[in-house]
Amino acid sequence: MLEDLFDECDDDGSGALSLDEFAQLFDKKLDTKDDVKAKLSMVDVDQKDGKLSKEEFVGYHLQKFSAMDDGTFQMLIETLMAKAEAEMVIDDTAAVIQKRYNELILPGHEAYPAEIKCKIAVVQFKVDGVKNGGTDKGPDGNRVDSIPIANGCIKAGAACDMLLYDANDHDGFAAKVPEYDAYIVRINPGQLSQGTPEGTQARFDALMREMQGKGKLVWSSPDVQTKMGAKDALCKIANMGCGLVDTFAYYDAETLESKFKETCAFQPRVIKQNRGSAGEGIWLCWLCDENKEMKPLTDYPAKTFGENPLGDGDMLKLMEMNDNHVEYHTVKEFIAFCVGGPEAEGAGEWNSKFPGKYLEGGKEAGGQLVDQRLLPRIDEGEVRILMAGDTCQMCIHKKPEGGLSAVGGNSAYTYYKPTDAMYSGLLQKLNDDIPTIMPNLDLKDEPLPLLWTADYIPKNPEGWDKAENATDAETEYVVGEFNCSCVGVSKFQAVCGGEKTLADVPDEDYFDACELTDLMGIKAVEMILAKKAA
Repeated sequence: MLEDLFDECDDDGSGALSLDEFAQLFDKKLDTKDDVKAKLSMVDVDQKDGKLSKEEFVGYHLQKFSAMDDGTFQMLIETLMAKAEAEMVIDDTAAVIQKRYNELILPGHEAYPAEIKCKIAVVQFKVDGVKNGGTDKGPDGNRVDSIPIANGCIKAGAACDMLLYDANDHDGFAAKVPEYDAYIVRINPGQLSQGTPEGTQARFDALMREMQGKGKLVWSSPDVQTKMGAKDALCKIANMGCGLVDTFAYYDAETLESKFKETCAFQPRVIKQNRGSAGEGIWLCWLCDENKEMKPLTDYPAKTFGENPLGDGDMLKLMEMNDNHVEYHTVKEFIAFCVGGPEAEGAGEWNSKFPGKYLEGGKEAGGQLVDQRLLPRIDEGEVRILMAGDTCQMCIHKKPEGGLSAVGGNSAYTYYKPTDAMYSGLLQKLNDDIPTIMPNLDLKDEPLPLLWTADYIPKNPEGWDKAENATDAETEYVVGEFNCSCVGVSKFQAVCGGEKTLADVPDEDYFDACELTDLMGIKAVEMILAKKAA
């Protein structure tokens, strides 16, 4: 693989890499030419001629990556190959050979594959009576990231069509889908229930399951969205490297009352409803005294889990993550609100903008609460790992501003490439977990989502008793949430819902975003071919 990478960089075919050819592997936003020159000097150990032979290049990197496992190494090389393929060094000048494709690449176009490896459909839906068919779309009725995703598949060797689901002509749609090998569903959760005939979502889901039964791939399938995207997924990974063992799910009022009184007597908690995506119904819970002063952990009544549960009158400090507002309520009031909303008997007065009733409808309707330990280092932010299949495309540190929530506009973002050392340990553990994530979520026969995220929270190692926090190297991370239901490509989102189109996305944002959509295409074709070969 390293020899192939060398050959991809050796644009003039000379058998040696010049400084500019070597520089193709670096991030031009972060690495100066002097940085690249210094690295070349480190590698240029044999000839010391300012160029790298294949032997120097391969030998240096074999040693550098010797401790890396095969999966992480392959992911790294794929990322570097994509960078080298995107540039051509002519007369020692790196010329980016990127081209914009604001429309779907069709047969006959220079970028259309000569040999078709598989056939994919990007499936969409337009909400009747809503501008553009939804706030996620442009004036052409497409999600602004759908065409780049389809083009990524085409550039990877697939034929790809855009299919529009018509809730009033389900049979017509169903007649078209069998010709495809896979479906990339770009329909936001809930859209198929907006102004559609009763049962539309159930009919669409049944069709996708029928296609899966015929050997087709669906990203993300109804079961993956339900089981991986639900908050109680955290309970199913509790014993994995990315989980917390003291994580519980509540589906009825009796279990909520009895178990929460035990967990919150032991340690501060995070209570998360299953519905919503902007922090609503996610509550941080601390014990406080009658003067609303937070109790230190040493004053919590349970020194070991399960003893001395809280009483109805114990006071809680509660912070809701959608806007970081704080309320003070008794245990009884909090449980009443969670079950019956602010109007429930004994719920007290609430300032939340949302209605509670988190268990409404029962488990089958998504009524549930997850109870997880509150990790004190949450104030440092979360690390979002952006994944295409089994490959990380970006690590994003979300630092909260003005509170503990990194939701929406309440956070500052710092972006890291997967090759950056900052989160190499986290990515190594994620790579170790990947083979068992889907089986643990009762999804052993499902592929990984084509586009998904895992939000990690930093923590000190279990049993940490030092006053200071663990160093970066010692810090551990646990998953606070998976997202796999029509995850958006963020740098396309600025043109959603109005009159702007894909052509209005600035070049820098467009090409940054296409690194992700092109990787999605590569992984989609890879998974389809693996499925066919199985």
